[in-house]
Amino acid sequence: MAIGSAAFAVVLAIAAAAAESPAPAAPIGLADCNTSCGGVSVPYPFGFGPPRCYWPGFNLTCDRSSGQLLLGDGTLRVAEISLRNATVRVVRSGSIIDSASITSDRNVSFGGSFMNHGYMLSNGNELVLSGCNLVATLVEDLGVGPGRSGIISGCASFCSFRNKKVDSVGQTGAGSKYCSGMACCQAPINYHSSPTQVRLRWLDAGNHSEALTFLPTYVFVAEEGWFDQRPLPDELLSVKQSPPRAALEVPLVLLWGVRQGLPSLPNLPANATTACSADADRVLCKSDHSVCAAGNLGYTCQCQQGYDGNPYLAHGCQG
Repeated sequence: MAIGSAAFAVVLAIAAAAAESPAPAAPIGLADCNTSCGGVSVPYPFGFGPPRCYWPGFNLTCDRSSGQLLLGDGTLRVAEISLRNATVRVVRSGSIIDSASITSDRNVSFGGSFMNHGYMLSNGNELVLSGCNLVATLVEDLGVGPGRSGIISGCASFCSFRNKKVDSVGQTGAGSKYCSGMACCQAPINYHSSPTQVRLRWLDAGNHSEALTFLPTYVFVAEEGWFDQRPLPDELLSVKQSPPRAALEVPLVLLWGVRQGLPSLPNLPANATTACSADADRVLCKSDHSVCAAGNLGYTCQCQQGYDGNPYLAHGCQG
């Protein structure tokens, strides 16, 4: 009887130990594929290295010499990949427009570094302008004829040269934004978009030398909230202390979706989503506990409520 009790105690101890053992971590990539570069996790369908490690079109570059994960042509550094939000947070260097001698209107290309690789600009970004008596607009090609473009976002920045104190600009405005339109402005990007240009226009004619010496002129498109982090805006709006803007690391949030190797996407209104076809769901969303959605940019998968992990992998969503 004593032997039986001892054996029973051993069984209970083993069962308790098994219950306390942590479940194996959900996979984030395919077998024998690297899933980290430069401290950034790289979940499938993204990947680098052999083509079998990523879905077509989702290849990234892991630059071992710099320790950076790069997107597309290498001008954008990947900082974070989110499967849940279908976003990639990237970092670009410098402003889009930056000059102390802008004497005429400017049109500068913007968006090719990510749109040429199948990404869109998320509405989690904003347009930032610094300068005197200028208006900046972010525009997209409407695709309805040559020269037809639409405005995604825009704002105007004014200066009163009666007040020569540069440190008086950039007062926090409505909604806790740093800029309210005097010497700098910030404008939301209200919908996911495919921008092609940033345009800068003078609001007044004539000599702009006073405006150019009063404040630096630049335009950013950046992740919303980035510009509000002090002391960054104070330094950028200071003529004497302004850091080299070419060295600034500016974050952007991009959207992605899977298209290659899947059925044609349904015709949907902008930014709308719908349920996937059975074929797309079967091919793309490999986890038993996943759901598939179709949008203008492509197909995406999500883990069902109560589950977490990678829905693009078998057994990837775990509860």
